[in-house]
Amino acid sequence: MAATATATGPAHVAIVGCGFTGTTALHQLVQRCPVRRITVFEAGGRFGPGYPYRASECPDYLINNTTDTMCLLPDNRQAFIQWLRARHPGVEVEAKGHLPRAVYGEFLADTVQTTLALAAQRGIAVQTVCAEVTALHEPAAGGVVVRWAGGELQADAVILATGRCPDHDPIGPPPTGSSARYFASHIDNPTLDELPLDASCHVLGASLSACDIVNRLFSPATGCRFEPDPKAAHAGELRFVPGPNQRRVVLCSRSGRLKKMQSRRPMAIRRRHLTDAVLQPLAARGALTLAALAGLIDDEARAHQVTLDWLALREPYAGCHSADAVTERAAELLAQDIAAAEHGANFLVDLAGDAQMLLWDQFAAHPLSPDEERRYRRTLESTVLCFTAPCPVPTAQRLLALMRAGRLQLRHGVQGVRWSGADQAWRIACAFGDETARVLINASGSMDRRVDSPDQPALVRSLHQQGLLRPYTCGGVPADGAAVDMARFCAQGSRAVFVAGMWLWGPGLFTSSAYMMANVVRRLLDGLYPPA
Repeated sequence: MAATATATGPAHVAIVGCGFTGTTALHQLVQRCPVRRITVFEAGGRFGPGYPYRASECPDYLINNTTDTMCLLPDNRQAFIQWLRARHPGVEVEAKGHLPRAVYGEFLADTVQTTLALAAQRGIAVQTVCAEVTALHEPAAGGVVVRWAGGELQADAVILATGRCPDHDPIGPPPTGSSARYFASHIDNPTLDELPLDASCHVLGASLSACDIVNRLFSPATGCRFEPDPKAAHAGELRFVPGPNQRRVVLCSRSGRLKKMQSRRPMAIRRRHLTDAVLQPLAARGALTLAALAGLIDDEARAHQVTLDWLALREPYAGCHSADAVTERAAELLAQDIAAAEHGANFLVDLAGDAQMLLWDQFAAHPLSPDEERRYRRTLESTVLCFTAPCPVPTAQRLLALMRAGRLQLRHGVQGVRWSGADQAWRIACAFGDETARVLINASGSMDRRVDSPDQPALVRSLHQQGLLRPYTCGGVPADGAAVDMARFCAQGSRAVFVAGMWLWGPGLFTSSAYMMANVVRRLLDGLYPPA
């Protein structure tokens, strides 16, 4: 039986998915909302860690943000480091370090348990259900019926906190009988550790996932190590000592852009141009374009005594006339970026961190024309993500050491991947000729974010068929993500289904920032339970 909604908001809330976003939704509901009953569904069976922070994950996969910035609540970005210090008293915790992702998963799982205890103290009934929700239905009388294989219940509102869309894999395994090896995903995949120590591996992509894979293939568990380089020009640079590990890796991506690094000593950012006061009038008269935004960023740079090289930002490999030259340029850029992150001259990363909620709010209001928005997604988003979702400095240091040792190469201009029967391998079309790959690891991060895709799970298909979850459209053309009222985070076409997860990647900016999703949940709950 459903609890009765009150004048102060829904009495019974169901949360679908309990990774990071579901955990912060549960925590915030219990901490500050007049809710009476909460039902939390998690198909994976473990409440808290979700997809990226599971306990079984490879210890070489690091949190890309520093330990002292990992939040659960938007107004407490010290929660994780405080938990670490409480759990390990007397052990020094490196505030600007990068711990294995599984450790943050432990924190989230612990948060769920402490939140359940707090709920019991406050008289809030919380039920956790280890099951995949397969359908939602909004009856005419109000509320939402939630269905799963083991039953159904009715709630007053549902928060979709599912954080992962299905992978889109256009490659597929090699033909039966081939000795070539293909890894569609590196997540929770122990067979990746079975590759021979002399394997040559091609990795599709140059994102954080690709960095994770490189860390794993050259893990200390393989007998290699990274140590301070006494001959390095800058302190902190590493030297690769291979031991028995003779692996070689080639990163293959469209742009070849490597992630920037989060600052160990962030710059003091005082925004004067990239502000609401400047952006809103531009948007009101239809003058907010990508070029105008670039101009405002340039103005901010000059105000901070920084000169931006826009040509190098747009075309980092301009002037490179061979594949080897691209790898050499990538190593030069990595060395520069590491120095910037170490010594406080990391302007664009620090600006992106300072302005992330401003950019989210502006994008959610859709001030760009449809053509400009599509151009951003098509040509600029991957560049922006290099700064807004940076990689750990230790990972960049290892990449640089491997490049200098000739163990890691970079190829850009990837146009496609095809199976070659003559080579019994994949052929990857790159800027300076094809690569032949007999071990191929897909880290392209390609996911199916189309609401109307037949490959979506049963819940999404059910919601779409009923009109409760509609495709986001850009200029009337269906695009990735769901159509959502970005002021209330209610799915358009629904009365009581609210969205706080991957489906916001479309009407909003990227959704992989814990801080951003914690803010989304806070705003969503402020709408459900307006302050008195």
